[in-house]
Amino acid sequence: MSDVVVFDVAHGNCSLVRSQSAYCVVDAPLGALLLNTLEDMGISCIDVAFISHADKDHIAGVIGLLSSATIQLKKLYLNPDSQKRTKIWRDLLAAVSVAERQGSCEVISTLTTTMPGTVTVGDVVIHVEAPSASFALAGSGSVDTQGRHITSNSISALLRLKQGDRPGILLAGDIDEVGLDDALNYDRDLTAQTLVFPHHGGLPASSDTTAFVDKIMSAVNPSLVIFSNGRGKHDNPRPEIVSPVARKRCAIACTQLAGRCSKSPIFNLGHLEPHRAYGQPTGASCAGSMTLDLAEHGRRPASYERAHQKFIDDLVETPMCRVPRLDK
Repeated sequence: MSDVVVFDVAHGNCSLVRSQSAYCVVDAPLGALLLNTLEDMGISCIDVAFISHADKDHIAGVIGLLSSATIQLKKLYLNPDSQKRTKIWRDLLAAVSVAERQGSCEVISTLTTTMPGTVTVGDVVIHVEAPSASFALAGSGSVDTQGRHITSNSISALLRLKQGDRPGILLAGDIDEVGLDDALNYDRDLTAQTLVFPHHGGLPASSDTTAFVDKIMSAVNPSLVIFSNGRGKHDNPRPEIVSPVARKRCAIACTQLAGRCSKSPIFNLGHLEPHRAYGQPTGASCAGSMTLDLAEHGRRPASYERAHQKFIDDLVETPMCRVPRLDK
């Protein structure tokens, strides 16, 4: 079995790769959901973890993983970010320092297309499709070859997960147009069955939102787009994002129920998978936490997909995934 669980963590990202008794974590926001879930699953060792970039909603939970007394983290990949001045970033650096002194975790401060390039977890190969080495060397706070500002989001790692030759899953972090262009300029293969859309479906740092959506959708050509969003947080996913995605006629699934889709929470949550979901107790989950089967080209199990679609059809008042709202 090789699969990826995309967790409902509210505003943030967190994914777990499981294959042949090997485990990998990609990003984790603040809160105990990841550690509690790993304990639920009886997982006591994570072989490798990736931090896509230095924002709080992607790194805070990794601090808990580094300092856990019950779960071992063997290896961590991340990129430096000299522009970060946040407390949570300093806390991460302190946790890394402790892990280094104790020899409990190998920390590798390079995450690019050349180093490590690819990482194998069981039968799953994780391809780092961005940033390129030269782009990462420029770093946050600099400019690219077109004079555009490079931010922490620009340097988000694009991770493409595959089993064999099957189309897989693209985890896009918070990548913006500048970072996406870095990948495309190097002709990186971004095609995937499932795209976890960047920046939680929030507006990109781009003057033309629709053009950005068209660019990433054309590069990935997904059948399913997932928005890892928090209900009421930053009003994500934005209709300016969802509408052009919906026009591509691919399936859409949000971890939580956007306020634009339903003014009230919905507590009829029998469609959710049995994994922990941050929004479940408050009626905020939409698809909740989702399992993507890499042996089935990165698709959700059909029974949960059907149940989620029925939940939307029967209970959600104004689902953005059903109506391209900007075209009305």
